[in-house]
Amino acid sequence: MNSLLQPALLACLVTSVLIVFILLVRQGLRRLAGASIAYQLWGILPLSLIAMLFPHRQYLDMTTAHGAPPDQVISSMALLDIAPASIWPTMLVSVWAIGGIGMLVLFGMQHQRFLRRMGTLIKCEGFYLTSDNDIGPALTGFFKPKIIVPADFFERYSAAEQALIIRHELVHQGRGDVIANTVCALMQCLFWFNPLMFIAARCFRLDQELACDALVITQDPQARRTYAEAMLKTQLSITPSALACHWPSRHPLKERIMQLQHSKPGLFKRSVSYLMLSGLCAASAYSAWAVTPSSVVLTQAAQKQEAIKAGVDSYLVNTDISVGGETLSPTVMVEQGKQATIGLTSKKQQSKWEISFTLLPAPAGKYKDAVVIAMKVEKDGALVAEPKLITGLNQTATLQKETPDKQLDFDIKMKVNLVKKPE
Repeated sequence: MNSLLQPALLACLVTSVLIVFILLVRQGLRRLAGASIAYQLWGILPLSLIAMLFPHRQYLDMTTAHGAPPDQVISSMALLDIAPASIWPTMLVSVWAIGGIGMLVLFGMQHQRFLRRMGTLIKCEGFYLTSDNDIGPALTGFFKPKIIVPADFFERYSAAEQALIIRHELVHQGRGDVIANTVCALMQCLFWFNPLMFIAARCFRLDQELACDALVITQDPQARRTYAEAMLKTQLSITPSALACHWPSRHPLKERIMQLQHSKPGLFKRSVSYLMLSGLCAASAYSAWAVTPSSVVLTQAAQKQEAIKAGVDSYLVNTDISVGGETLSPTVMVEQGKQATIGLTSKKQQSKWEISFTLLPAPAGKYKDAVVIAMKVEKDGALVAEPKLITGLNQTATLQKETPDKQLDFDIKMKVNLVKKPE
C-alpha cells in the first residue's frame, strides 16, 4: 500500500501546485492572447501526470561512489531503524479507492439521466432534435459525437441564431472537447478529495465555452449581438453531464456575453503566448517527471568496471524489504557465488534482522535466463528462514512469513539483473 500511496500523494501535490498556477494566470493570459490559449493552458495538468508515469532512473557509477568491494556496500552500513507498522496507509488507499469509484458511479448516473432526458431523437440536417425543451444545445457522444438541440429549436431561435448555435457545437466537435471533458471527469475521480480539482473543473468548462465563443465570433465578427441573444434565449439544462459539451446553469452568462466584445489578439501577441505556453508545458512535464522517485541503474561504464574488478559475472539486486510494516529499498552489487548481507532493526518488534543471500546461475538445461537465490534470514541471531529460490532475470522474487497471530513478520522482494564480465 505504501508503494501506491506515495506516488498518489505526490501526484496530488503536483496537480495542486499546477492548478493554483493556472488559476492565477488564466485571466491575464486570456486578456493578452485570447480565450483559446487560456483554454489550452489546462492541458498542462494531464500532460504532467502522464510525464510522472515515465521511468525515472538514476544512473550511478558504483566505482566512484564508494571504495568498498561491491558486495559489501550494504553490509558495511550501520543498522537501519524501521518505524513501527501503521494501518493508516492501507486505510487511506482504501478510502481513496472507494471515493474514486463513487465519483465514477455518480458521473455515470448523471450522464445516464442526461441521455434519458433527451428522449427520442429526431434527425435533422447535421443535428438531432430532443423531446425536451430544456435539453440542449449540446454535444454528446465519445466515439460518435452528436449535436442535440431542444425540441422547440426552430420556434425559439431565429435562422441566424440557429446557424451560430450549430457552429458553436461544431467547434466543440472539431476540437474534441467531449474527450477533454472525459479526461477532466476522470481526474476528478482520481483526486476527488482535493477541492482544488473541482474548482479547476468549473474554470476549465468556462474557459472551454469562452474559447468556443471566441472562435465562432472570429468567423463572423458582425454576429456578436445575434450570438448574445441566442445565449439569453437558451434554457439552461437542469440535468447536467460531466461528459457532454452543453451550456450548464453554472456558467456565468454575463462573463460570456462581455467576452464577445473582445477582438482577436494580434499575430505577435498570439505567437509570443504560444511560445510561452509551449515552454510552460515542457517545464511542467519535466518538473513533474523529475520529482518522481528514481530507480538506481548502473551505467554501462560502471557495469564494465565492476565486472573487471570482480573478474566474474556479477548481479545488480534491487530489493524491497518490509519489517514492521515499513519498506526499505536498498540496491546491492554482488559477485556471483559471494554472499551479501543487509542488516536492519525494527523499533516495533524490538529486533535486529540480517538478510544474507548468495546468487548463482540456474541450471542452463532446465532454466533459461534464471538465477538461484540461496537466502538466509536471521532475527536477533536466530535463523528464521533459509529458502532457496529460482527466479528469472529482471523478474521479482518474493519471500514472506507471517507471525502466529497472522501478522506479516517480513516481506522480501528481489529483482536481479546480470552484469556480465568483459570478454
